[in-house]
Amino acid sequence: MRRFNGIVYAVLGVFAIIYGVANLFFPAMLVKEAAFDFPLSHILREQAALAIFLGCMSLWCIFNYERRRAVHYFLIMVTTLFAWIHWFDYLTGHLNWRAPLYNTAPVILLLAMMPARGKHTAS
Repeated sequence: MRRFNGIVYAVLGVFAIIYGVANLFFPAMLVKEAAFDFPLSHILREQAALAIFLGCMSLWCIFNYERRRAVHYFLIMVTTLFAWIHWFDYLTGHLNWRAPLYNTAPVILLLAMMPARGKHTAS
């Protein structure tokens, strides 16, 4: 299980950091309107900073596996908020059906990887 968890943390971490860096320096690459709208560009860069932090914390869990419980719970909280935002926007007609699904996948994976209670978390 530890190997599987490490792979998930690595994929989530690397993806979040790559997404964050790309969005930080090139927000219009993901949302074309950001090239002409400063508030949108600013918000996308703030989101990028959060993504980079999320990626760093995910990678931290690999190297601090036995002490990951609190960070793991916060990763669940952040990914759940992202998924909730996308479900809300889908249900109100602003997004297509894929957006909430691929934003819910990390929540499901992180819930499946939830650290066990007690001393035996390094399984």
